[in-house]
Amino acid sequence: MTDVIGYAVEQGVAFLSLTAPPGNALTRGLRAALMEMIDRAEEDPTVQEIALIGAGYGFSSGADMGEYQTGFAEPALRDLCARLDFAEKPVVAALAGKVSGAGLELALAAHCRIAARDAHLALPEIRLGLPPMAGGSQRLPRLAGAKLALEMLVGARGLSALAPDARRLLDGLSQGDLRRDVVQFCRQLRAAETPPMPSRDRRAGFEDMAAYQEQIATARDRIAGSEESAARRILALVEAAPLVPFEAGLAMEEDAFTECLASDSAQALRHAFFAERDARRFGGADLPTVPSIERIALLGGGALAVQIAAAALNAGLAVNWGTRDAAAREDGVAQLRQLFAQIVPIGEDAGDRVETRMAKLRTGDSAAMVEGADMILHAARGQGDVPAPPHLVRAVAMQARVDALGLRFAPPVFATRLVEIIHGPEADPRQIATALALADRLKKLPVHVTSTGSSLAGSLMAALHRAADALVDLGADPYAVDRAVQAWGWQAPPFQTRDVMGLAEFGQAERADGAQNWSAAMVQEGRSGRSAGAGFYNWSQGGASEDPAVQAHLDAIRKPQPMSDSRIITLLLGAMANEGTRMLDRGMARRASDLDVVAMLGLKFPRDRGGPMKAVSLRGLFPVATDMTRMGHPDTAFWTPEPVWHELIKNGRSFDAL
Repeated sequence: MTDVIGYAVEQGVAFLSLTAPPGNALTRGLRAALMEMIDRAEEDPTVQEIALIGAGYGFSSGADMGEYQTGFAEPALRDLCARLDFAEKPVVAALAGKVSGAGLELALAAHCRIAARDAHLALPEIRLGLPPMAGGSQRLPRLAGAKLALEMLVGARGLSALAPDARRLLDGLSQGDLRRDVVQFCRQLRAAETPPMPSRDRRAGFEDMAAYQEQIATARDRIAGSEESAARRILALVEAAPLVPFEAGLAMEEDAFTECLASDSAQALRHAFFAERDARRFGGADLPTVPSIERIALLGGGALAVQIAAAALNAGLAVNWGTRDAAAREDGVAQLRQLFAQIVPIGEDAGDRVETRMAKLRTGDSAAMVEGADMILHAARGQGDVPAPPHLVRAVAMQARVDALGLRFAPPVFATRLVEIIHGPEADPRQIATALALADRLKKLPVHVTSTGSSLAGSLMAALHRAADALVDLGADPYAVDRAVQAWGWQAPPFQTRDVMGLAEFGQAERADGAQNWSAAMVQEGRSGRSAGAGFYNWSQGGASEDPAVQAHLDAIRKPQPMSDSRIITLLLGAMANEGTRMLDRGMARRASDLDVVAMLGLKFPRDRGGPMKAVSLRGLFPVATDMTRMGHPDTAFWTPEPVWHELIKNGRSFDAL
């Protein structure tokens, strides 16, 4: 067990080296070994100080994520931190690289902290719906005050060791050789008249209590309308830190952590974390190694091509942009410059940064632009016959049939993380590996899809809108549907989203006998969406407004029947999850969690709901399936739960098992 902790004494300093690549996660084994080595150092007569240091992997990236699912075994991190609090010899944390979450909590429990210049400090557990677990909410405000503590704990702000605010957490900054500088610092400790004070006993952050309470009040106003329980619990913990004994604050934190850990939002956020990690697993052992993508040939003009070019140039790739129409090419370059003017951060060198990006762009005829490229992306139709060397991988990036390789980027391409890699019937491992290499260069999260062109995001969106129309068939008010979706936390309500995207395309979607396509009905009334000034909503410079005339038109076609917000959400989620099970059954999607990733990154599904598959799992498959079965809509093939629902319900399982 102790092989994960190195032990070496240098000039009276016992260096306890965390040796658990890749990130020195604080697993149960590492915690137990560290406890043992602290005991050894305290018993060693040659040791005067104890230094915790990462062995070449940074200090620690945080907790063992698996324990959030299985439960935390003893010794708990809070026990390890308490051990440092009461160590008989001074403990110095030598920080380098990533010092995150549980890793920073461990460092805060040391008596002193010396950081390398590359150290980055963060407490991002709020992104998992959680407060700290080992005293971070009590030690951090003692050192840094309420403002910085709340920025890091509630706002998930990270700090470079070089940032001025980091000085409140650090006792020194290494000038290059971290171990040497730790030894020098320990010599200074020996020369001091008093030993260093544990962070639990420090009060620097409480010196100006009026300012402290003012920061608490400001933060309370900011999160007053939030449903995020972790944020409210953290605020209460930081507020209590100067008012209650340290041990009482720790007990409050433990209660808050336990309660939040069991909450639906925290479960959903953890699911999102693991789902994104799993989505990257494409069976890499079976894929060949391919060269890094440095230059792409982007063929075709239009809005999609502009966005792909912006994303590629932003990522440092060179782009050969080819079109057969010179005028379209010139217009595209002008649009690209205009886009960069909007998205490149404003500053003294913003113009230079735009030009740096544009310097990597070549334009010309499509055939000429293939030369020197590592990969071809078809962004518009009419480019498929452009000649290219047989070894050069081509990917269809627009909405079209995919025989081999396709890419579907979530819009806007330059600002979103998702790319669906479409594995067509003729794709080979080298093509898939090349697509993954491009996703890596673009810093996109790839999701594996097996189809001839359909995307997971498109299929989920189609199911959502088919379901929304069905609710209107049954008498629901489309505005009530949108309000329910927004109140639930999803800021992409279906009818307003249609208006923004344009109703004409939605109006072409087929519906079953007895079901209406309400977008088509709006188009027939001359209301085609936001660009026309009217769709389901009236649109002006002030945004969208509900139109009683639309309600009257719908009520003349079907009988209005109010529907509760809860039932609206249940049925929309059930429809999306049902479509998800169909895609899984067809082999289009590999995992239920991949569908959730696509919904969160591509459809703006709220992360703290975890995606439609997870959201239904949290609500319970049985009640959702029951509601779907009883709704009495004529589109029975769409609404009837797929057989896998019944298998999962019978065995007490959820979509997490798929």
